[in-house]
Amino acid sequence: MKKIAFGLFLVLLLGACKKDEKVIPAAADQDNGKVELVFMPVAGSDALLMDTLYTNAAGEQFRLTKLKFFVSDIGLASGNSSEVPGKDHSGNSIFLVDFASLPNSEKLQLNVKPGNYKGLRFNIGLPREVNHADPTIAQPPLNLAQADMYWSWNTGYIFFLAEGNGPDVYANKFHFGVGDDKRIMPFSFGNVLSSQTPFIIEKGKTTRIILKFDFQKLLINGNGSYYSLASQTSSNVHGGYYADLLRANISNTLELVSSDVIE
Repeated sequence: MKKIAFGLFLVLLLGACKKDEKVIPAAADQDNGKVELVFMPVAGSDALLMDTLYTNAAGEQFRLTKLKFFVSDIGLASGNSSEVPGKDHSGNSIFLVDFASLPNSEKLQLNVKPGNYKGLRFNIGLPREVNHADPTIAQPPLNLAQADMYWSWNTGYIFFLAEGNGPDVYANKFHFGVGDDKRIMPFSFGNVLSSQTPFIIEKGKTTRIILKFDFQKLLINGNGSYYSLASQTSSNVHGGYYADLLRANISNTLELVSSDVIE
């Protein structure tokens, strides 16, 4: 059933992208190309859905009820030491990906200078100056931190948040809150030293870049051991050793699926 749901999810995901209403670009945007940066959530070979029972590599059953993270500092590199930023039509460069609000919030809409690019990079997390700014006067999406993406007791944003429960989860509840300046998570795709240019941005057209986010990989440690949800210390994480371990595991969760000019 999960594989069927995965197929339906892909159809809905791509259909939602195609059915977006046409927006007349502002004059300042007419020389740019558009980028849809799509984060596709999966659990191994299955679609990742909230409140759905999964089994991790350790044989533990769990459900997700929340999964969200901040994305910042998006850039595309041409390979000659130059890079262009990815921002939305308002000039914003910070985004919140929230998989509990599918099918729209996992898709970032960017304006990018046309060109052939060899590399894409971004951070999960926030720059230091943003991380320690006042969230009560912040603009979206940073104002959302007043709900569950900000530690009022620790002055700073939660960069990555996952919550859930399950029959094999300690006390039937897990909470992963990864933050702090030292735990910002850089990602890069492509190779600036290669002759290939996997990211082609054309004036007046849209390029869709799909990245697969696999939650099951979050629960496998770098040495091949399994991250357990069954202990108190590993299921309720705010900082310390387990936050460092999760940060390292998160770095393996994203995979480039495709990059295509679609219109």
